[in-house]
This record gives sequence, C-alpha cells and structure tokens, in this order.
Amino acid sequence: MDTLSFDQFVGHLRSALHYLYDPDQLRRNALVPLFGVGRDSDAAAALQRLLTAAIEALQPAADEPPQSRAWRIYDALVYRYVRRFDRETVADQLGISGRQLRREQRAALETLASRLWQRYGLESQTAQPLDFAHATLTGQEPGLAPLRPTFGGRPSTDWLADLPPEKPAALAQTIRGVLDLTRPLASQWRVQVTCESLEELGDLAAPQVTLRYALLSLLGVIIPRAQGNRVTLSAQPASGSVTLTVDTMNLKDAQLSERERVSLEMARQLTDLAGGQLDLDFTRDGGAARLTLPLLARIPVLVVDDNADTLHLFSRYVTGTRFCLTSTHRPEEALRLAVELAPRIIVLDVMMPGIDGWEVLTRLRAHPTMADTALIVCTVLPQEELALALGADGFLQKPVTREAFLAVLERHSEVT
Repeated sequence: MDTLSFDQFVGHLRSALHYLYDPDQLRRNALVPLFGVGRDSDAAAALQRLLTAAIEALQPAADEPPQSRAWRIYDALVYRYVRRFDRETVADQLGISGRQLRREQRAALETLASRLWQRYGLESQTAQPLDFAHATLTGQEPGLAPLRPTFGGRPSTDWLADLPPEKPAALAQTIRGVLDLTRPLASQWRVQVTCESLEELGDLAAPQVTLRYALLSLLGVIIPRAQGNRVTLSAQPASGSVTLTVDTMNLKDAQLSERERVSLEMARQLTDLAGGQLDLDFTRDGGAARLTLPLLARIPVLVVDDNADTLHLFSRYVTGTRFCLTSTHRPEEALRLAVELAPRIIVLDVMMPGIDGWEVLTRLRAHPTMADTALIVCTVLPQEELALALGADGFLQKPVTREAFLAVLERHSEVT
C-alpha cells in the first residue's frame, strides 16, 4: 500500500465493523492485508476475531466508574458492532439520545482505530498530486491524500453525524434526484448523462444524504472533464449491496485542481461514512467511478388476522419502510407459512374462527424453527400478561396506530 492516512484507515475499520458478520464483504476489506491475515485459511474469520479482541481489550477495569468515558467507548462498540444492537437499543442501554450516540460512536471508532494504528505501526504519508491520466482510488490502493475541507471549522463530514435519523430512502429515487440537480451542469458542458438498471434497487442502509452528496461531488468533477461526451450511471445489485458505476470516456487530460481533489476526497469520506467503498479508475481515454454501498436488509413480517381491513391497514403502514409484509386471514396456515417464509416477526390476532390465536401462538412457540422469531400478539383484548405468559415477545392492543405498529416491529427487528 503506497499511502495510507489515519482517516482512510478509520474508513476501512468502519466498513469492517459494519460487515463484521458478513464473510464475503469482510475478506475483501483493506484491513486483511494491513493486519497480515490474508494468509489465513479463513481471512474473514481471522479479521473478525482480531477486531472483536481489539474491542474487548478496551474493556475498562472493574473499578472504573460506570459513567466514565472509557466505559462509554467500550459499550458503544460492543453493543453496536459485536452484539449488533440497533441504534435505538444502544442509545437506551447507554441512557443517551440518538444524536449523542452518533457522537459517542464516532469517538469510540477513532479510539479503536488509534489503538490498532499504533499496534501495527502504520504511518500516514502524503500522496503525490493526482493526475487524471493515472488516477486510482480504491480501498487497497488509495491515490488521494486525505484533504480535510472544513465548514465553520469542523471536518467536512462531521455534520452528518448530527442529522436526525432518516426513513429508508428508495435508492433509485435518490439517484434520479441527483441527476435532476446536475442536468444544468451537464447542459453547460454539453454532456449527455444517462442512467441504466435503476429499477427495484431497494433501500440504502445509510442516510440518503451520504449517497446524494457523494454522487454530486463525483459528478461535479466528472461532468466538466467529459465535455461534449456521455456519462452513464448504472447499478448492479448483489447480495446485501449495490455497486453504482459512473462511466465516461475522453476525459480532458490534466492534473486535478485543488477543488477537484477536495470534491473527490469528500466523495470518498461520504462513501466510507455510508459503510461502502469508492473506487476510481481513470485514464486519458476515460474510466469509471464505482461506489459499492450496503443495502438495507428487508425484514420479513407475517401477519395472521381474519380481518381483511386490518391486513390492508398494516400493509399500508409498512409502505416505504424496510419491512416486507406477508399476510393471511387463515389461522390454520400460520405455521406452514411461518416455516416456509421464515419471517423475523409474526404479528398474530387471537380472536379468529376455528383455531384461535392462543392455540396458534402455542404451536408457533413450540416449533423448533421459531426460536429466533419474534411473536407479537395483536388483539382488542386487554390481555398482555396472558400473551407474554404464553410465549409472546410483544403485545399490541387494537386499534393500532402506524407509529405503534412500526415501533414494535423496529423493537423486535434484530435476531435475538
């Protein structure tokens, strides 16, 4: 690796922790060769063990005050990355707000990175000025020195940590919005910008603003240099991720200006922040920018209720969220569908004809494949204690608002 800055290292570490239990993504992370685990028969497992041990090594002594900064750093890393709790649960565990949690996580990540940086003797170097004729920026061979453009004295991407949490955004819609914004710029430089394969891409597992500004930063550099030519944006979904490719040809052969270098570094930082990776590969004849980003996992939910209006209502509730709902009005089909679909969550009414919901609940909880499935009883009856005693994980009393329905789904969306 020719050059590596601490900020780039933090980006690689953030991505590795995001994919800590995803072997395919983990073995491709730049930390594998950095930490010398590429020679292991299972590099992903070796990197996972190394990172988990590094986090555990941050555990404070038993006599350390519970509210100390050392404990906050350790808990933020353990709960979020090792135990895979969602942000809301981690914030609850730490007794802080979601906004404060984002600041704590950033500090914790930098603390862990600093320890690993020193342990492996890594040193930041200054990269040579980047020429578009031989530009390469990848997770393995970074060609840009990390510029730190600031706004109001703060690092350029820090403000993103203070944004309120967003609902999942349709990826295709976000991309088209960016292309609409860049249309006047493309017209000015007589560049035709086209997009392909953008249907049914799913949702991004990061605030859409990170992708939006990363693409704007990239296109703000590429479009003027593709003067009079075409720029094509396409998407290739894979398991759990999507690769966005910006292709062009006949780039103007000139060294990047300071503004362009800042824009490309901004795009890289934003992509890192989204848990993804940016690769640039340009020559004087053209080239491509590739953004690999994690997609938001769709969470399957099964609803069993004999009332068609309730099923339609719940279906509307999950529109535009990460929950994928399958429903049935036949309680006798509940067990078969549960085994067949393997939903993360089952929402079950109890006042149904034939086999009532209490019996269905008992059968589901006794089934060996339902151990990790959250069972939520949803009924007009005020019988929460009975539901929990029979094995339910949660309870909703009808009528149910959208906020209450989505809140219980979010609360039980992680595998226990």
